[in-house]
Amino acid sequence: MTCKAAVIEYPAGDLTCRGEYYVAPGATGALPVVLVAHAWDGLNDEVRGKSKKLAHAGYLAFAIDIYGEGKTWSDTADLMRALGPYMDNRALLLARMHAAVAAAKTLPGADTSRLGAMGYCFGGTAVLDLARDTGDDIKGVVTFHGGLAGNGLDGPTTVDTKILVLHGEDDPLVPPEQVAAFKAEMNAKKADWQLNAYSNTMHAFTRPEANDRDFGTVYNASADRRSWQAMLNFFEEVL
Repeated sequence: MTCKAAVIEYPAGDLTCRGEYYVAPGATGALPVVLVAHAWDGLNDEVRGKSKKLAHAGYLAFAIDIYGEGKTWSDTADLMRALGPYMDNRALLLARMHAAVAAAKTLPGADTSRLGAMGYCFGGTAVLDLARDTGDDIKGVVTFHGGLAGNGLDGPTTVDTKILVLHGEDDPLVPPEQVAAFKAEMNAKKADWQLNAYSNTMHAFTRPEANDRDFGTVYNASADRRSWQAMLNFFEEVL
């Protein structure tokens, strides 16, 4: 899938992050921008493929680098080493997201009045934190099998950013009590939110290589296809 692609380095505190942005060939005029936040393993070829697909749908797709320096992980034994600093310090995660939004606003051809974000697993948690903060003109966020737990930060009492949650009904990593708490939080903050729960679907349902039923990560082709279409419908409405 051919796309115009470029790397952009942007600051996050003292760290240099290396994002990549994608535009479909022949695209003209200012385009709505969607930040694509990676899962625990970083900005890898899977993220690039999803970003190219999003670009062909008419968006300027910005694959962001939460970890900085283009860091990626491959061994699941390192899962908590990768995620720990950010899950223990959600203010750090939010700061990385703010840095990415600031960079998105500088991209050539970006319509900065139409900004959205989407994320997978860890990246889903990250874009929800951005929505909870509501301070970066983000119109809407989409989370694919992302964690829904609150971040404990002193954010606004209302959420203005529209939210779409794409969730596996049988996801053991995001259990029903976490889903219920998320709904209660969003209702208390008067958010415009929706949640699609896919039956017979576990965590990581968009990742074709996911096949660890004991851990709870299993690919589901129909949920992958349906969730992608739901995301496109959402962004068509809000951006």
